[in-house]
Amino acid sequence: MFAILKIGGSVLCNKDIPFSVKWDNLERVAEEVRRAMDYHLERGEELKLILIHGGGSFGHPVAGRYMKKGRFENMERGFWEIQKAMRRFNTLVIDTLQDYGIPGVSIQPSSFVAFKGEEIHFDTYVIEGMLKRGLVPVVHGDVVISEREGYRIFSGDHALPYLTKRLKPDVSLHASDVDGVIDGEGKVIRSINSENIKEVVKYLKPSKKEDVTGGMYLKVMEAYRMGVRVLIFNGNRRDNIYRALIGDYSIGTRIN
Repeated sequence: MFAILKIGGSVLCNKDIPFSVKWDNLERVAEEVRRAMDYHLERGEELKLILIHGGGSFGHPVAGRYMKKGRFENMERGFWEIQKAMRRFNTLVIDTLQDYGIPGVSIQPSSFVAFKGEEIHFDTYVIEGMLKRGLVPVVHGDVVISEREGYRIFSGDHALPYLTKRLKPDVSLHASDVDGVIDGEGKVIRSINSENIKEVVKYLKPSKKEDVTGGMYLKVMEAYRMGVRVLIFNGNRRDNIYRALIGDYSIGTRIN
């Protein structure tokens, strides 16, 4: 099985407290990933996995300090400050994965990813090579250069659809802090497809939390355009990540 799993920054951090980590959640996520890998190994299979995590309480508040009226300023210093914050968070995530025997390795987008207009320039050759060698690439949200704006945030919500379209996993998973996509009555929409996508868009509202990357609207629309199985589910609920990685798609909202 080949899966790409994006873990929302709000699952791993308290976004209201800069540089905070939800250590219990981080440990649980690592344990569930390890258990899913063992599940596949016991069946003579391999779980090929790419992990993506957002900026959480590390990248977002720092990026916000350098953004004025929708554009980045003072990036001679700001680029490094954002990059440093995300390195710090990424290292904590990977150290925890390694503690559970998961061969996580860092992928830092600010070093090689760029925007050309709306087109993303992202060479996946190294990531593909890592997967072939049994490693688990861990990609994080980051600041990157942009041909048009100068600088731009490359979020986990950019990385997930891009890598999904390029690498064609069996499933693309988004572990968020909600049970799925919620309708106007507060209920989880179990399936989103061409028949109901226009209606679903009406329920997508910006997050009240600090987020410079687009919120649920971006998540759903990017997922809808991917053309592969996508699952948005609550990564805060115990065993949901494990269940998703072993092929149980009854949790959350399934798209396409």
